[in-house]
Amino acid sequence: MIELKGIQLTYQKPVLKSLNLQVKRGEILGLVGKSGAGKSSLLKICAGLQDPDQGQIVIDGQTQTPVRHLLVPGFEGLAIVNQDFKLDPYHTVEENLRESILHWPYDKRDKRVQKLLRIFGLKDISTTKAHLISGGEQQRVAIARAIADQPSYLLLDEPFGHLDAHLRQKLSAHLMDLRDEEDTGIILVSHEGQDVLGLCDHICILQNGKLSKKYKPQEVYYHYKAPERARLFGPLNTLKINDELVHFRPDEYRIAQNGIQVQFEKALFVGGLYLNYMRSAHQERILLYAFDPLTEIKAIEIFKK
Repeated sequence: MIELKGIQLTYQKPVLKSLNLQVKRGEILGLVGKSGAGKSSLLKICAGLQDPDQGQIVIDGQTQTPVRHLLVPGFEGLAIVNQDFKLDPYHTVEENLRESILHWPYDKRDKRVQKLLRIFGLKDISTTKAHLISGGEQQRVAIARAIADQPSYLLLDEPFGHLDAHLRQKLSAHLMDLRDEEDTGIILVSHEGQDVLGLCDHICILQNGKLSKKYKPQEVYYHYKAPERARLFGPLNTLKINDELVHFRPDEYRIAQNGIQVQFEKALFVGGLYLNYMRSAHQERILLYAFDPLTEIKAIEIFKK
C-alpha cells in the first residue's frame, strides 16, 4: 500500500495542504483536477522524485527515505510515466523495452518483452526507432517500459493526452489487464474527469490544494455537491426553477406531458446516441442524451439517479 501522510508543498503559495491518501495493490485510482492544481507534483512526491515540505510517504509498511538523501531518486517498486516519456530516441521499440530489464535472465527477459509488445499492440513497430513513431505510440512504449520490471505500483501523468478515442479505450483495457494479471496498483492523473470514469475503482479530486475523499465513479458523477466539481466529469445542465438553481446530468430526465417546457434546436449523432440541444422557456441551453433526435419533445421532468 502507498500511504501519504500529511503531505504539504509550497512554491510561491501553498500547493498541497496536509494531504492524506492510501492506494492498495490492485487498485486503480484516478486523481482529477484542473491544470495547475498540483497533480503532477503530488505524483512526483509519490514516486520519490521530489520531497514534500512536510509529511511522510510509506510504501508497503516502510517509511521512505527523503529524496534528498537518495543516491538515485525514485522509490523501489514504483514506476512513473511522465508526459515527456523519456525513451531512448535512437533505439528501437523492442530495445527500449529490453534495456529496462537487462538484469533479468535472457529467456525470461525475452518472454517479458514479447508479452509487452503483444499487450500494448506494438509488434508491428517493434523494430522502429522511437523517434520515428507517433506520440501515442511513444506513450504506449513508455508505459510498457515502465512496467517491464513488474513494479508494485504504476504512476501515470496524463496518460490519455496523446491518444485518440480508440487508443484510449485500448489503453484502459491494457491497464485493467495489468491490474488483474499482476496486482499492480495504479494512480493516474488527468484534468479530464471523463477519461477516468470507466477505468478507475476510485476517484479523488484535487482542488485548492486539498484532496477529496475517495469516490466511486458513479458517486462523483451523479451525487456531487459542487457543480464546479461535477463539470470535471462531463456536461451538467443548470436551470432556474422557482428562484432555485437546479443541476442535472443529460440523462437525468424523462419525457413529460407537463413539466419544464423545452424547445428542440438541433441533434448531433455521436455514435450510439444523439446529443440533443434544447432551450428552456427562459432561453437556458439544455443538453439531453437520447437514442433518437428529440424533435417533437415539448416538456421534460428531471429525476435524480
